[in-house]
Amino acid sequence: MKQKKNLMILLLIAIIGIVGVTVAYFSSRATFENVFETPEYGTEYIEKFTSPDNWKPGDVTEKTLEVRNSGTVDEAVRVKVEESWKSKNNTDLPLTQGNNVAAIINYINPSDWTRVDVANEDYYYYYYNYKLSPEETTSKLLDKVTFNPLINATTSCSDIVENGVTTRSCKSNGSGYDGATYKLKFTIETVQYNKYAEAWGTGNTVTILAEKPFPGTQYLAENATNPSTITDYNDANADKGKMFYFTHTLNEGTENEKTITETRYIGDEPNNYAYFNCDDMSDQSASTCEVWRILGVFDVEREIDDEENPGQKKTITEQRMKLVKGSIYAGMKYNSSSNNDWTVSPLKTFLNGDYYNRTGDAATYGLKASARSIIGDAKYYLGAVSYNSGYGTAEQIYQKERGNTLCGACNSDTKKLTWTGKVGLMYPSDEYMVYGNGVHDFCYNNPYGCYVNDSHQANPTTGWIYKSNILEGQSISKNIWFLNSSVGYQNDVIYELTATDGGSLNLCYSASTGVGVRPVVYLKSDIQIIDGDGTSGNPYKLK
Repeated sequence: MKQKKNLMILLLIAIIGIVGVTVAYFSSRATFENVFETPEYGTEYIEKFTSPDNWKPGDVTEKTLEVRNSGTVDEAVRVKVEESWKSKNNTDLPLTQGNNVAAIINYINPSDWTRVDVANEDYYYYYYNYKLSPEETTSKLLDKVTFNPLINATTSCSDIVENGVTTRSCKSNGSGYDGATYKLKFTIETVQYNKYAEAWGTGNTVTILAEKPFPGTQYLAENATNPSTITDYNDANADKGKMFYFTHTLNEGTENEKTITETRYIGDEPNNYAYFNCDDMSDQSASTCEVWRILGVFDVEREIDDEENPGQKKTITEQRMKLVKGSIYAGMKYNSSSNNDWTVSPLKTFLNGDYYNRTGDAATYGLKASARSIIGDAKYYLGAVSYNSGYGTAEQIYQKERGNTLCGACNSDTKKLTWTGKVGLMYPSDEYMVYGNGVHDFCYNNPYGCYVNDSHQANPTTGWIYKSNILEGQSISKNIWFLNSSVGYQNDVIYELTATDGGSLNLCYSASTGVGVRPVVYLKSDIQIIDGDGTSGNPYKLK
């Protein structure tokens, strides 16, 4: 349903008369006609809703609401929300039954809308946090309403005994939520943006920003450097503090061919530091947060509910920031000695269980609530990487990670080519892509031969990931696990050697060996960079 409201403000034409008089009686008169044309003020309300006539506990009804500025004046938007229940007997019912809300309204986009309760009133407001410019539309306020399955009907029962058989008959008595009517009323209000505090009296309680901050992914990508403009990364004019574009063609020559463009931080000391896992997102500092590193911005797939096919899922692709912990946890096994299957790995279970929830063994160092609030599920690729001419180049390794070769312990289960979860590990390509674009051609083209003391004089210390593979709280280098296994083996997982051993991509450790771990997460697509410049002394602040 769409409604449209237009308001034309009419102003009187001012006639200004100026009369001058002198003792010689000379006089003059001038008339000025000043025409003020007012802009068009318009608002369009967009909703999707079909009223159910047999709403049962557990039923979910789609309900969406957006507001569009159809005029030429900047607007502020708020939505008044009123709820009511009437029993079958037309008596008022409370919004809750015990501790259970009868109708669960699924408000979405919480970073875009602010709820304000009104004292001594049974309604509340949602304010859109940003100025709504002409032709712009707010994000959705909500997407569905659910009749709480925990709500019980109010019934009366009676027993009838016939021939020694007792029959109990129960019937709704009409005084509860059964047979009732629930009304959810939205009143959309708009006012010209520069008058909202005065009109609504919210100067001290609500701040509506003039601009909506764009996601951090957009900020980083817009400031990335196209490698075609840099002939040599080591050139004095190269901007080492930015991300660089990398383009990959997957399934080349097949009907499934597609091109992916990603942005990655490369080199030895890029500006990719970020505060993460903080005590409180409102107070981000070195004393309240960990410092993680941004690997780059990537296309990430995840599943969501399919609105057009209820009960089914669909896959969407989002641009998301990928973070890796700034230091290493030591001595963790990937799996048992004969199993390199990540999907059943105890390490996977630990990272997405105790570590994610900050419980058990990770009660003092796992992810805090602030971190959990800004990361989400993502699809990780588990293609096994074959030892072929020393694994090949960083680009060839990238292709294998996303290929169709299963781990040795995966038992031909093609579902194990990918895994969806919240906390993973780096791919081998993540580490060796940082040598791209002339940072170190040998290490980029031959990760297996990228040794500190190699006869080719390869120097992995030009890569920031290698340089930061340090035990937490210490200055000791440590081998680290990568996510992917090696082709042809049931127990071997690829890892990177420490500085002591050389720094190269290695032919695998047994999964049962204790090796360093650097957790990896993908931030939600709408996470913003609100401060900082990404340097080690001034890390990015996220929201």
